[in-house]
Amino acid sequence: GQKRACQMSLSVALQLGRISNLPTVWTNVLVGTVLAGGEPWTPSALLAGIGLSLLYVSGMYLNDAFDRDIDAKERPTRPIPAGLISLNAVFAAGFGLMLAGFAFVLWASTAASPPTGWQPMLAGFGLGAAILFYDWHHKSNALSPLFMGLCRVLAYLTAGFVAVRQPSPVLLVAALASLCYLIGLTYAAKQ
Repeated sequence: GQKRACQMSLSVALQLGRISNLPTVWTNVLVGTVLAGGEPWTPSALLAGIGLSLLYVSGMYLNDAFDRDIDAKERPTRPIPAGLISLNAVFAAGFGLMLAGFAFVLWASTAASPPTGWQPMLAGFGLGAAILFYDWHHKSNALSPLFMGLCRVLAYLTAGFVAVRQPSPVLLVAALASLCYLIGLTYAAKQ
């Protein structure tokens, strides 16, 4: 059989991470922060942006790991089926990035002035759970558009809860509107 690589090259890391979408995560942090009533250009907002970026990239890695069998048939040039990286290395990197993302969210909430408490971590853990559920079970799942939308909404909420202890209700209204939009968009893309 084909020997699988255990070390990750920069090219493979970039392919797995789909980093071209990272600016959308950064705008989610800015929007979530501002809608919550916080100041977007603070160290805590930067740390939240790093944490949410790490969570996003972890989701992309784990998506490839969970989709390995489908990719072997439909996208054999993806890094795992092409033999560029082992499945275990991608799972390890994905979960490692997720843990690092949680650590940055925690750091962001303690760096906020005043510190914003446990809500950012709760939202961050919710985001991690939504990422895992989506990646693990998004194919032929009628609820996958809901979980894709929840991932973005929880990014807004995590950033908002990092910014201020009591976010403005505008953040929740915008998050709900965004959820509806993203469910529709994801559903349309699946068709």
